[in-house]
Amino acid sequence: MSVVVPGSLNIDLVVNLDRMPNPGETVHGRTFLTFPGGKGLNQAVGAARSAASTSMIGALGNDPYSKTLRDVMAHESINDQYVREIDGACGTAIIEVDSSGQNRIVVIPGANAEMKANEVDIDAFGTNSVMLAQLESPIAELTMLFKGAKEAGFTTILNPAPAVQLPAEFLQVVDILIPNQFEAELLSGIEVDSKEAAVTGAKKLLAQGVKAVVVTLGELGAIYVSDSEEIFQEAFAVNPVDTTAAGDAFCGAFAAEIDRGHSIAESLRYACAAGGLATTKQGAVPSVPTELEIRSFLKNFA
Repeated sequence: MSVVVPGSLNIDLVVNLDRMPNPGETVHGRTFLTFPGGKGLNQAVGAARSAASTSMIGALGNDPYSKTLRDVMAHESINDQYVREIDGACGTAIIEVDSSGQNRIVVIPGANAEMKANEVDIDAFGTNSVMLAQLESPIAELTMLFKGAKEAGFTTILNPAPAVQLPAEFLQVVDILIPNQFEAELLSGIEVDSKEAAVTGAKKLLAQGVKAVVVTLGELGAIYVSDSEEIFQEAFAVNPVDTTAAGDAFCGAFAAEIDRGHSIAESLRYACAAGGLATTKQGAVPSVPTELEIRSFLKNFA
């Protein structure tokens, strides 16, 4: 059993400012910081810090930032056997964070565009594993990996971020789709402004071929919808500093709990705690909580 994460590895260039600039406007920033990130790496770190045996599939360059990201995987005990190296630069994300903790992100793919599914031996990860992916990597390569994972008996989880319309052949090999409310709106055509609307949107996504949907609703919590059941988990009260990677922390923690064989309800509760805790620290990878931190936090809500 393990969590396998095909996805992006980025260096995050973070500007903190009082408010976002309007079009054509120049504003002063407060601080500039550099962090390891990328939705793939963030989620792999989330799974690894939740004590799952974790591997990444992706691509890096031969620039200094790529070495930094290799070092992160080594430090987090993430297997990087299938993270290929190309001649070029790694992915980059430019992130603005305002005084309320909200963010705005621009991603430059870099090496992430060079991930190759045909170089990966899915059987090397064993059976009964979990594959968790996002959409900062080529969709054709992700589709091929998910098809191979399903044939090998994996549970497949897709976080459709950044959201784009997906081909039916991809959706049909997704066991659990995890969009946030905005991604659910784009994919379903339903305005998701409440728990009830999230259920309606999720059911439209079920009709497109996925087996189940978890819609994350920020400060409201998250809801799981399948053909047979609905499970809602309220969010936990925290004091947010930076929402960057909160969704990634949720996904990595959720995948780790599913990999351990925990129920959907247990996994939702654990993941909501992980996502909430991630907003209390700045940065992407630095904000992802450990299993000990999550379980200690949950003891306050027994």
